[in-house]
Amino acid sequence: LTRDGFDSFVTKNDRVLVDFYDRESTEWTKDKNELESAVRQVRNYGCKVPVAKVDSKVEGELAKKFVPRGNFPQLLWFTHGQPTKYHRTLRTAKSISDFVMALDREPVTAIKNAEEVKTFNRAILAELRKDSPLYSALEVVAQKHMDVLAVTWLDSPNNKISYYTEEGPGSVFTGGPTLKEFDAWVNSFMFKTEPIPEGHPLYDEGSLVVVGTTFEELLLRPDRDVMLLVYAPWCGFSKKFFSVWEAFAKIVSDQAHLIVAKMDGDRNSSPLPEDFSWPAYPTVLHVKAGERWPTVFHGNRTVANLVKFANEHGSQQIKLDPSVSSELEAEL
Repeated sequence: LTRDGFDSFVTKNDRVLVDFYDRESTEWTKDKNELESAVRQVRNYGCKVPVAKVDSKVEGELAKKFVPRGNFPQLLWFTHGQPTKYHRTLRTAKSISDFVMALDREPVTAIKNAEEVKTFNRAILAELRKDSPLYSALEVVAQKHMDVLAVTWLDSPNNKISYYTEEGPGSVFTGGPTLKEFDAWVNSFMFKTEPIPEGHPLYDEGSLVVVGTTFEELLLRPDRDVMLLVYAPWCGFSKKFFSVWEAFAKIVSDQAHLIVAKMDGDRNSSPLPEDFSWPAYPTVLHVKAGERWPTVFHGNRTVANLVKFANEHGSQQIKLDPSVSSELEAEL
């Protein structure tokens, strides 16, 4: 797509997936092949959503408008000509196809009986009339969680909304008929967090321990950069990376401008999913002092590359002993 034809294309289609990419990236050919494979997969599933591309180098103004931080490739989902909150940096055919299939549907799914809700891993069952004040709130909230939550509706006078998991019914909404109360109720079980660790702020192997409820407090600093490792304890790649991460934390431990942190991404979720997300483990994020969005590390997971990455995106340069710097330079 070009600037001249972009608006008309996304407007004439109810739903559109747009890939903003950087042709000069070393991963561009691989990313392109994965996207094309994903498109073939969703077509086989019967999905007809148009998929378009924008070359960020050719259409710089357009790319900056929708991907202001320049973190390419970036997939954006448009509905009725408008960008939604669903924007992801996905790099495998499966993750892209899963993303598309999750969004290529109506936000609220009408069902004929309560048993149908059991076909979903995680869902809300709303048993109420369509003219209920809560139905409007249901539609708004459903739009926010389409890629992770099914919202189902059963035409009924029960006026009851329940949360279901694979284990069965759970929480029941007891608030008033307002969007604010209903949204807060949904967020209460969509957001995962471990308890705040005893002795908070707590360091483990040189890394500040972050959980969901301390995420914003510890990462969004006005005066210090933060490098965060998001891992899963069961992930083999995470386990292999731990020794490298701990060595990196040790080397930069005396850098006053930089905090090294880690979080179990399997037990904690992002309170800011529009800006902070991790499609795979391990993921390393850098947040510059005073900013509210991260830069994602891509590259060989070595101490030298982590230091180089921190220097490229940090508010200050890391100052190391000359002998250490020489060793790291030799690794690059």
